[in-house]
Amino acid sequence: MAIVVYPDVVRWAPLVLTVLARLTPLCAADTGARTPRFEDYPVAVDARLKNTPPKLTNRSERMFRKQLTSAAGQPPNFAGHYRFALWGCGSNCAAGAVIDLQTGEVFQPPLAPANGNGWERWIISAGMMEDSGIEFRPDSLLVIVRSGIHKNTSDIRYVLWEGTHFRLLDVTASTPAR
Repeated sequence: MAIVVYPDVVRWAPLVLTVLARLTPLCAADTGARTPRFEDYPVAVDARLKNTPPKLTNRSERMFRKQLTSAAGQPPNFAGHYRFALWGCGSNCAAGAVIDLQTGEVFQPPLAPANGNGWERWIISAGMMEDSGIEFRPDSLLVIVRSGIHKNTSDIRYVLWEGTHFRLLDVTASTPAR
């Protein structure tokens, strides 16, 4: 098979390669998308809040009356006027709920199945490994869940509180779970 070399290609190749080499870093540069940070989703904390007892309106909520009532008596620790309550559900399991301290409404935690009943309504992750955790702040709407949902990796999920539910913003895989 013969290789055909066109004189124009040979003449322009160094210039084209130089231009491509200089543009490649610009194309690969940060496009503005970055890992969500607590500071990106600020909310004012209501320090003068008078807590309202939780409204336990269904069987799933009444199953955890003690945890929810105890948490509702504490100051806000999430998104201005909410209390993020957490409890265990097994050796590698994390469960919890979000309580609106102004109204007493109880909401499902992030990553819980939407139509879950009983225990499953409150499970955040059944794969909490070493280095796992749930991070939230009183002055932010962001929640970061680090858990071993997938084999051998610790997923990091960034979720945003939208007043009645959570919206998934981003998922990244970190180092292999231990």
